[in-house]
Amino acid sequence: MNRALFALVFAACGKKPLPEPARAQVSDTVKAAMDLAADPCVDFYQYACGGWVKATPLPADKPAWTRSFSEIDKTNEELIKGIVEAAAKDSKAKDADWERIGNYYSACMNEPAIEAAGITALQPWLAKIDAVDTPEELARVVGELNTVGANPLFGAWVDPDFKNPQVNIFYVNQGGLGLPDRDYYSKTDEKSLALLKAYEGHILRLLGLSGMDKNAAVNAARDIIAFETAYAALQMPVEETRDPVKTYNKINLGGLQGQIPGFLWSAWLEGMGAGATRDISVDRVSTFTGLTDLLAKTPWPTVQAYLRWNLLRAMAPSLGKAFVDANFDFYGKQVRGQQQIEDRWKRCVGATDNAFGEIIGKFYVEQRFPGDSKEKAQAMVKGIQTSFEQGLPALTWMDETTRARALEKKAAVSNMIGYPDQWRDYSKLSTRPTDHLGNVLMTTQAEVARQLAKIGKPADPTEWLMSPATVNAYYHPLYNQMVFPAGILQPPFFDRSYPSAMNYGGMGMVVGHELTHGFDDQGRQFNAKGQLTEWWDPAATARFTERAQCVSDQYSAYEVQPGLKVNGDLTLGENIADLGGVRLSYRAWKNQGGGAGEPGVEGLSHDQLFFVAFAQSWCSVYSPEFEKMLVMSNPHSPPKQRVNGPLVNLPEFHQAFACPAGKPMRPEKQCEVW
Repeated sequence: MNRALFALVFAACGKKPLPEPARAQVSDTVKAAMDLAADPCVDFYQYACGGWVKATPLPADKPAWTRSFSEIDKTNEELIKGIVEAAAKDSKAKDADWERIGNYYSACMNEPAIEAAGITALQPWLAKIDAVDTPEELARVVGELNTVGANPLFGAWVDPDFKNPQVNIFYVNQGGLGLPDRDYYSKTDEKSLALLKAYEGHILRLLGLSGMDKNAAVNAARDIIAFETAYAALQMPVEETRDPVKTYNKINLGGLQGQIPGFLWSAWLEGMGAGATRDISVDRVSTFTGLTDLLAKTPWPTVQAYLRWNLLRAMAPSLGKAFVDANFDFYGKQVRGQQQIEDRWKRCVGATDNAFGEIIGKFYVEQRFPGDSKEKAQAMVKGIQTSFEQGLPALTWMDETTRARALEKKAAVSNMIGYPDQWRDYSKLSTRPTDHLGNVLMTTQAEVARQLAKIGKPADPTEWLMSPATVNAYYHPLYNQMVFPAGILQPPFFDRSYPSAMNYGGMGMVVGHELTHGFDDQGRQFNAKGQLTEWWDPAATARFTERAQCVSDQYSAYEVQPGLKVNGDLTLGENIADLGGVRLSYRAWKNQGGGAGEPGVEGLSHDQLFFVAFAQSWCSVYSPEFEKMLVMSNPHSPPKQRVNGPLVNLPEFHQAFACPAGKPMRPEKQCEVW
């Protein structure tokens, strides 16, 4: 994620004094979010965010709300709404791209037409599913379902080859479960068992809506639960899926068929339209051999019902009200803890942006990222990279050879800011203003075909994996690249009117976070050219592993809910990146003067304001269900731990708040990686 773009822009623009009213407003906003009665050396998250958390009810249509990301999302959503509504009102007013998004949004908002269409467009797939009774038909139909976004049995995607990142190959990974993680199927506490029973009821509901006989649907729902439970037991724990060495198993098609003979891989590829594919990597062979054994023991009616369920689950948000309500009642309310479904226009804005992100992005950046914003943000990022280089000599655990290679990798990092230099071509896609499901199927199939066409071709490091309006950022290890969309370069992350401490504590930390991802427990295994290889001295690797284990142990001790602790191994990469991100941004801020001579926030030193701004980027309210889901399946720690976790390890924080040794925010054992 991204945050240092703020500070860099501030530095690039010059530190012009704020008018008094604006300065007071910034100060009041910061202080209103705080709980000044809390001890910052006991619970810094409560100190920095307690006021905001107390005053912020969770919106009924959201499972979570964050002071920074959600507020920007809300602003961006309103802006995109204006764009797509204008396009829907007069789709012929501009160019063909304008017409595409106008038609797509119009069709999504046309609920009477959606109701009238029913599931007619799905009938060809349902008929094929009902006819499956041989291994070849199964593999082919699974491939065909993949083309419309239904992914039974496993997932697949295209990316550069871990060992030869100049060329794209096909990756296949465990998947095919309707619950967020495999452990949802094995827990035996009362709430977990109740959720599993509710899941069975949800399957039954959707099968019934698709026209299946009630008695048959009851049996099918029970059998699908049994099948998914058995399959979940074969899958790797989610933390193990983070290991790039363990999950890279490149096999040519013949070898794949030989090692996993129970599934006809060539028929699957033909069903997707990728019959020429030869090089495939699977994340764990034993999972797939276990799956094929399971399939061989499963009656065909259960397999057919499972495939039907996966198609319905994927399509439910795009169907009529009965399907939408059923989908929300389970996944929205029971899995995520969301009390109310989002307004139709919000869902349609999201769907249109998902289908045509770079069309909307062109209109978005004209309004939200104009002029020389990209150049100024690039200058900021370079400042954080310099901070990383400055810190390397102090890493006593790193030998000189590995240190030199780390410098080489840092120097090779490329940055993409704001929006693509070359916009995506959608000229082969046409949309209709009264056929929402048809538009969804068409755009999904087109995107799958676009991805499949990359297999065996040279990798393209200029391609964006997020739309320009996305409020997020990422590091791509195979390209050794950081990407910061225009969507996140907005207030309160990106605003020249803030004191520099706020800019660096906010946006600066995000840039440092993404850069550190290149050197976390996963990223460090890829060299400057993006190749998965051992480029570290073995002694340095051993010392890094010791320090990473310290971080894992620290976070594993954090209890989020009674009996529910952070998974330190699952969140290790993000936790290392958070720790490195705060350090890098703080050093870069000090290089810029550390706020000397600037107005700040009354009652806080500039150093204190830096850490408060960092914490306030993560002030959040979550539903208990959503929080539990994230802890079980998400590689990021919950917000409170994302704030307190890094700071307990930072002497600069301890000094800023005069925290005595032994306080919770200054424990005896501290971790240092980067």
